[in-house]
Amino acid sequence: MGRSPSRNAKTETPGSTNASLAGEATSKQEDPWRFRWPNTADFNFNYYHLLDLAMNSGIAANQNPDLRVAIVGAGIAGLVAARELFRCGYTNIDIYEASERIGGRTYSVRLDGQYTTMEMGAMRMPFFDGAKSQNCVLDFYRSIFSITTQDFPNPGTKTADTGVWVNGGYGPDFYKPLAKPTLLLWKNKDDRPPTDALKEVYDKWDNFAKRFTRAAEAEYTKSREEWESFWHAFVQNYWAMSFRDFVYREPARRKRGYFGGLGMNQDQANLFYVIGAGDGGWGAFYDISCLFPIRTLLFGYGKGHQLIQGKFDDEGNHAPGPQATGHPTDSLGHALQPPDYLGVESFADCLFYEPVRSDSVEPISLYKAIKSIKYEVNLYTRNEVKTITRRDDGTIRVESPSRCKDYDAVVITPATWALQMSVDFEGFDAARMPFNVQAAVAMSHWITSCKVFFPLTRRFWQTDKADGNPVIPQTLVTDTFLQGVYGYGVTTEKVLDPGVLLASYTWEDDANKLLASTSNDDLAQECLNKLDAILMQSSNRAISPYVNRDQPHVIFWAKEPTYHGCAKLTRPRSWDHDYTLLRYNQDHSADSGVYCAGEAYSVEGGWTEPALRMAIDAVVHIVKNTKATFVTGFDYERHYPKYSNWKPELNS
Repeated sequence: MGRSPSRNAKTETPGSTNASLAGEATSKQEDPWRFRWPNTADFNFNYYHLLDLAMNSGIAANQNPDLRVAIVGAGIAGLVAARELFRCGYTNIDIYEASERIGGRTYSVRLDGQYTTMEMGAMRMPFFDGAKSQNCVLDFYRSIFSITTQDFPNPGTKTADTGVWVNGGYGPDFYKPLAKPTLLLWKNKDDRPPTDALKEVYDKWDNFAKRFTRAAEAEYTKSREEWESFWHAFVQNYWAMSFRDFVYREPARRKRGYFGGLGMNQDQANLFYVIGAGDGGWGAFYDISCLFPIRTLLFGYGKGHQLIQGKFDDEGNHAPGPQATGHPTDSLGHALQPPDYLGVESFADCLFYEPVRSDSVEPISLYKAIKSIKYEVNLYTRNEVKTITRRDDGTIRVESPSRCKDYDAVVITPATWALQMSVDFEGFDAARMPFNVQAAVAMSHWITSCKVFFPLTRRFWQTDKADGNPVIPQTLVTDTFLQGVYGYGVTTEKVLDPGVLLASYTWEDDANKLLASTSNDDLAQECLNKLDAILMQSSNRAISPYVNRDQPHVIFWAKEPTYHGCAKLTRPRSWDHDYTLLRYNQDHSADSGVYCAGEAYSVEGGWTEPALRMAIDAVVHIVKNTKATFVTGFDYERHYPKYSNWKPELNS
């Protein structure tokens, strides 16, 4: 390494999306209401285009100020729904949040003296061919809030050198072990891993990816109907297959909708478990539906990941936004953490504190709206919703420990497991809350995740070089309980933070192994000791001298009472359950008055982008169902493509 990350491209100022770029972006796509390749496989509606057209107006005009909307959850989806509804003239909005903070699983822990945050939740963001792509909702908000990014150091990419530690350091070839424990170096200038055994694994994934994406991209640029025909043919062949089965299945000569699998043997599958496909090991997902990694890795989620710096100006200085100082409170007087506008959580800060529109007096943000007597907007933190009841007059009653109020529409954003465990739905008949919807909530699968962070006193990957190589690579992948190890720090022309060490990033079974640790501090120390042991055996150098041992931060999302898990992923043969939730707004919201928003109701779990899209989807259907007027040239009947009712054949 030794070189500084490249300077960020300048971001646009609020309200000034570059028309020439927008024209260039859409000229290659015949239908501006569809995202460009690469993008989502299942429901291609260009929410960016809808928001861009509504830059100064909101997507609709609501003429009924008495309409009351409740939003359950102040995570990123709840805040997007509240902001966009408010911009449309819905000014009677209550947001209920069970915890003491906004942002949900966009959770950035600020460190004294650093601009780098510990990302306890969402961490590495895809922008579907780069920041400024204008090809995803996240990029819309990045642009209007002037949020800056830098490349995220994923294992096996051009951004970072990667150390690979397998089989106690004796290498990936079990039958030809190395002479001594070695941390293999996958240099960032190399396209492929450092040994023949690892290259064989990498090539098997790469060969499948190239064959599939060539065919998929060609179909994606055709009509919606032609794309759906191709995707459904593919799903028919793969929907019942686990990722583990896909890894072992032999490649096949391409026919429409079938490409075989990766064709790995047992030893290769074990290595793929560890090194993955360019963003860390994928073994934790072996028993998930193979559609999940295909939907994400091969449709734009798996490339160009960005570390979110926050709000920085063109010179690289931190540029905090409104309400950066003082002591903000919610509508009940509960203290809110002042916004830092740093890390991934800067999106939540901006959604809540940045102006949503201007009136004759001053720019109004959601936060200012809850403090103004002009609007009926409220945020109730420490208020877990307990009951949602449909009443005889069609209104919906929401009850929390401090509130009992009736609404015309209710947006639900919580994780489905948290929803099932914490919220009772009453008075909804089978037409408004069908049994298959209830089953989809109950049978959804949530994975566990654990992160163990330390602040750094200096960057271990940019110091103490030998022969031009770092003594300690920026990222490591191991077959120990550490799994993924990352170092990162915010870098601008004015900032060069020491950064942070993510000493262990694990998922599913690998995360569950750590649940029984005596305490978070003990677990953090155990992770640091293990990392030191690996490095001492391989290079006689420890990482602990670079680390502030006194400030570890650990999170188990499965132990968080208002989440019950980290991300919703799909299991084999779960297509109907997954699509039941994805289609709920379209199929049932007009009758029920309930709307689904957030990653929990998407089919691309574990990412922020589908949470944002589902939030906008809820807003679109509230506008439609409450007879507000779309004002951007958008016509629901002509432009909104409708979710498909197609199902794969059960005997396949």
